[in-house]
Amino acid sequence: MKKSSMVAGSAVLMALGGYGAWCAYKKMNPQGAKTLKNDMKKMTKNMEKSIEDMM
Repeated sequence: MKKSSMVAGSAVLMALGGYGAWCAYKKMNPQGAKTLKNDMKKMTKNMEKSIEDMM
């Protein structure tokens, strides 16, 4: 196997693993997942705003 295909395959597996972990967390703690999702949205908006202010 080529090195690039191994890297791409491992990246896909890690992404699927992260998605599975998120789904499990959301199922076990729905309120916490909702809070975390909203916090992530706020953080990305703040980061975008600060980047625009820097430019």
